Amino acid sequence: MISIRGKFYDGRTSAEVPAVCFIYDNGAVTVENSVDGRRILSLSRFTIKVSPRLADTPRYLHFPDGEKFETQDNLSVDRIAERFAGARWTGWLHQLESRWRFALIALAAMLLIVWGSIKYGVPIAASGIAQRLPPSILHAAGEHTLDILDKSVLSKSDLDEAVRSRLQGHFRPVIDAHPDQILTVLFRKGGRVGPNAFALPDGTIIFTDEMVRLADQDDELVAVLTHEIGHVVHRHGLRAIIQDSLLGFALLAITGDATGSSELFLGLPVLLTQLAYSRTFEREADNYALDYLRANDIPPIHFAHLMRRIEQTASPRSKGSEPKWSGYLSSHPLTTERIQLFEKSTD
Repeated sequence: MISIRGKFYDGRTSAEVPAVCFIYDNGAVTVENSVDGRRILSLSRFTIKVSPRLADTPRYLHFPDGEKFETQDNLSVDRIAERFAGARWTGWLHQLESRWRFALIALAAMLLIVWGSIKYGVPIAASGIAQRLPPSILHAAGEHTLDILDKSVLSKSDLDEAVRSRLQGHFRPVIDAHPDQILTVLFRKGGRVGPNAFALPDGTIIFTDEMVRLADQDDELVAVLTHEIGHVVHRHGLRAIIQDSLLGFALLAITGDATGSSELFLGLPVLLTQLAYSRTFEREADNYALDYLRANDIPPIHFAHLMRRIEQTASPRSKGSEPKWSGYLSSHPLTTERIQLFEKSTD
C-alpha cells in the first residue's frame, strides 16, 4: 500500500480538504479526511490520472468524476505512476529536466528553432499569405492608408495641371506594360516627408511634389516608378506588415502579453513612408527596375542621378551639423553600392 498526504478538491467548489490518499496493492483507492478520518472517496480499481513530474512542483491525481488530489510527495507519486499508470517515460523526462547539460541543449535547440522560424519561416509564410490575399483586401488596405496619409502628412498637390498631365502620359507605357496589376499614380505635396515616392498595397503609387521638382527629366521619375512597381508586384508592403504581425503574435504566444496586439495593424502609414522595406525587398525592387529599364532602352543611370541629387539635398548644410536624412533616402535605405549598381548598369 502507498499512502500520500495532500489536499483534496471535490471538483465542484474551490474548498480544499486536508486528506490522505491510499493506493492498495490490488489497485483500490480511498481518500480520507486527515483531520477526522472520514472517508471522502473510494474506488474499487485504479482509474485515476497522474500528472507528469515537473521538477519539485506539486503533483495531481485526477479522479474520474472531476475530483483532484494535490500533493508535494513526488516520490510516492512516481511510485504510483510506475506501478499503476504505466508512465515510465515520465521518469526519464524528469531525469532529463534535472540535468543542466540537457537543459542547455534543449535551450540551444529552442533558440535555433526560433531563429530559423524568424529568419526563414516567417518571411516564407508572409510571402505566401500576401500573394493569396484577394484584391478586395488590397483595395481596402490601400484606401485606408491613403486616407490616413492625406489627413496626417500629405496634402493636395500644387503642381501645375500641365505637369501632372505630362507625367501621367509619360508613365502610361510603363503602366500599360503591367496589365496584371492595377496601377495608379497620384501626386501629393509631401511636406515633412520631402522628396518621396512610395507604393500602397493596392498598386497606388504616390509621388510627392518635392520629388517631381527635384527631377531634371521625366525618365528619372520613370526609373523611380519602375522601382515602386517592383514593390507592388512582389507585394513587399503587405509582406512587411504580415511579417511584423506574425512576429507580434509569436511574441504574444510566448509572453502572454496581449496589451500591444491591437496596435499591430495601426502602423501601416508609418511603415510605408518611414520604416520602409528591408534590404532584401529593396534588392528585389532594384532588380525589377533594372530589368524593365534595360528591356525598354531607358538608361538606368537616370535612377542613380535622381538618388544622388536627393542625397545632396539630405546632406548637412552647415559645418558641424548632423546629416538630416529625410524623404526617399529615409524610407528607402539606399546605399552607395546600390546606387552604383544603376550607374554601372548603364555602361
